[in-house]
Amino acid sequence: SSGINAEWPLRPGYKLYFEHQTNNAMLYQRYIEIGRVCYIRLGEHAGKTCVVVDMVDQKHLLVDGPMSGVPRSTIRLNQVAITDLKIAIPRGCKTNKVRVELTKADISTKFAKTSLSKKAEAKEAKAGLGDFERFKLRVAKTTRNRKIRSTVRKLKKSS
Repeated sequence: SSGINAEWPLRPGYKLYFEHQTNNAMLYQRYIEIGRVCYIRLGEHAGKTCVVVDMVDQKHLLVDGPMSGVPRSTIRLNQVAITDLKIAIPRGCKTNKVRVELTKADISTKFAKTSLSKKAEAKEAKAGLGDFERFKLRVAKTTRNRKIRSTVRKLKKSS
């Protein structure tokens, strides 16, 4: 009476739909919360870090970045990238308290080690390349890809 026909033949290796739903892993690891350190991707302060001080509504955050030069202001949620870093501050605390907690937790060096920071640095370095440097980079990539392609062909041929 469960609604499933027990005589219906299942091929080996196939599972019913509800059997797949047993994974209890959490979907998200990072949450928007007070004290969460964020990286500003878009807008006038792009490339700087800030801390969530309060949530205005579902799409806006009140952020403060005393160490990176971001004034206390509201920012849209789609303009920031959430990091794993978090500091312990109360909701709506003053800028000085944020500054003290950021220095105590040594957030600037921790953020410099994250992949988000490294990607941003690489993007900045690539944007600063001149014409000839871009040409050399393209030639190096082409050479590397050619070597990889020939190695893969040899391996396929030998097997």
